[in-house]
Amino acid sequence: MVNKVALITGGTRGIGKSIAEKFAQNGYDLVLNYARKSTNAETAKQAIEHQYGVSVQLVKANIGELAQIDQLFAAVESAFGRLDVFISNAASGVQRPLMEITEKHWDWTQDINAKRICSPPSALQN
Repeated sequence: MVNKVALITGGTRGIGKSIAEKFAQNGYDLVLNYARKSTNAETAKQAIEHQYGVSVQLVKANIGELAQIDQLFAAVESAFGRLDVFISNAASGVQRPLMEITEKHWDWTQDINAKRICSPPSALQN
């Protein structure tokens, strides 16, 4: 039997990790995207694999960068040959008073929170 495959951005901590654990509990193999700490990501991977007996692949990618989004979906294709579920969980923002937000802050937030939803043509092709 071949497990279904779920990709979860920001899937190695917080809400994303909880989502990953629920999918693993239901027998899904996982691709978990993270952006910063590989040691934390590896700890999450090992814990999920050990507890649920599913395959977990880690992919470090800044989902605010279009090229890295394409690389993320290519890694899913390489590891599993398909994608059944895509959870766009990762988010970022600037915690400042409204009048201190600059265009650079706005662009950063939109790159992470919106660009990944609107741009991954490779996700639509699968």
